[in-house]
Amino acid sequence: MPVDDVARSRSRYPLLAVPGFGWFWFADGVSIFGTYITAQALQLLALLTLGASSFELGVLRAAQWLPYLLFGLIAGVLIDRYRRKPVVVGADFIRAAVLALIPFSAAVDVLTMPLLIGLVLVFGAVSLAYDVAHQSLLPSLVPAPLLTRANARLEQSATLAQIGGQAGAGLLIKLLGAPTAILIDAPPYLISGLVMARLRVAERTIPPPPQARDMGSELREGVRWVYRHRMLSPLTLATHAWFLCTSMVSAIYVVFVVSDLGFDAAMYG
Repeated sequence: MPVDDVARSRSRYPLLAVPGFGWFWFADGVSIFGTYITAQALQLLALLTLGASSFELGVLRAAQWLPYLLFGLIAGVLIDRYRRKPVVVGADFIRAAVLALIPFSAAVDVLTMPLLIGLVLVFGAVSLAYDVAHQSLLPSLVPAPLLTRANARLEQSATLAQIGGQAGAGLLIKLLGAPTAILIDAPPYLISGLVMARLRVAERTIPPPPQARDMGSELREGVRWVYRHRMLSPLTLATHAWFLCTSMVSAIYVVFVVSDLGFDAAMYG
């Protein structure tokens, strides 16, 4: 592309001029695409391969999100004290390894529901660290005037991943089986980690205060700021309600669609 065309393109799309944002966006899209494949494959693996009950499916889904409930606030305080990029990269690599253990366990015939729930619990804890670090890494990469636009681009790719990842997961599971679909899902996290590792980010660091930093006071300060904020408070409360109801539906949805209605994996996806 001629230099003038590149300049005009960047004037219309200023995010293209931000060094590294394109790779950050790509890594995020790859990671999220894999996340939606995992979400489908885990439930179908539990139901079709391990014969899980409705209660066990609920426990499996709860295991993924339990770390967010127990350690979400603490993770935010801790990760705020360190560079975010190493956390994001390390989390991607660990998630790839954890996912690879699931089909390996199935191949050697040792995979059980307790083991699967334990692996998902580890996966959820690492995903918590990734999510906290990832969200707070973006402002170090993108200037403040472009943050809204950058987040909009990330949400657009997340929407595409939600559609394509779930549909693709159903087809993969039907053709290859749930364990193989999960194995195929491990490389996207590896790719995301490799891309992020090569990304140059000038992370802004907060100088430590004269007195020692107290985790409890920082945690309370953050909670007060969110729940007293004119816009964040209603958004947060609404999200709590939405997440509770959505989690209850999604835990039994696979049983209703696959077992009761008789849909195959591809149609479920």
